Amino acid sequence: MGNENQGKPTRVGKTFKLFLLTFVALCVPIAMDQAEVDPEKVRLAGRIAVGVTALLLLYGIFTKMLKIMGFVIVILLVLVFLVSEGHLKAPRLKNWFATRVENR
Repeated sequence: MGNENQGKPTRVGKTFKLFLLTFVALCVPIAMDQAEVDPEKVRLAGRIAVGVTALLLLYGIFTKMLKIMGFVIVILLVLVFLVSEGHLKAPRLKNWFATRVENR
């Protein structure tokens, strides 16, 4: 006699998976920018990531999974869009790591 709720994912689990999926989608253009890929390709990847994330956000809002996390995703969405379009410059991790190694 197994527990009936054991096989069903919880609401928190679904929300976490949706947030993780949107976070990974938004990390792609940022990683491309850090790797110094062609700016046009970063711009295209950023636009695609923002579109996919916007659709996932709408899905999360309409299924009532994302309430408070929706604001966090919108902020991340705007930041990724501005970085991928070149309006904001993300700090270069390569330079940061280089200064950390020099200080040792």
